[in-house]
Amino acid sequence: MSTGLCLSAGGAARAPDFSLPDQDGNTVRLYEQLAGGPLLVVFFRGHWCPYCRRYLGKLRDHWPRLRERGARVIAISPEPPATSRVLAAELALPFPVLSDADGRVIDAFGTRNGFASARAVLPHASVFLVDTGGVVRAHSIDRNYKKRTTVRTLLGWLDEVGSIGTGGAAMPPIARETTPVPT
Repeated sequence: MSTGLCLSAGGAARAPDFSLPDQDGNTVRLYEQLAGGPLLVVFFRGHWCPYCRRYLGKLRDHWPRLRERGARVIAISPEPPATSRVLAAELALPFPVLSDADGRVIDAFGTRNGFASARAVLPHASVFLVDTGGVVRAHSIDRNYKKRTTVRTLLGWLDEVGSIGTGGAAMPPIARETTPVPT
């Protein structure tokens, strides 16, 4: 995964809006969530992945630090809401876990793992920081399933977004991070 900040206005991209069911069967719409502050959209492989479980636990453990910066989190996997409900309860997650069973949101964000079978819906571990205007300020796609964007990096993104301020205008993008695909 590469890291860095890019504050030029040139690469701004709007996050695709979507509605997905959460672990309790409630419909969660991305753009409705943005009114509450910047949003970290976290894609993970599934409840069965020990690296995903550990990462979600780290986000839970650092929840107060994320909230201090005004951020909220939604986690997305291709698993059904019932499985997400069990995971959220087991890990005591303070944020919603959404179900993208058909993979349309995973595809819209460009996180589908192309190494999985053509019919499998499996995202790369990834995080997108979306500001209140719906603009992706930073993102990281970890093609190595054992690697995750550090909480320190997420806090840095949030600090950078907070220091820019919007003044009602769209903020420039912060960073685009992608782990190269081995050949």
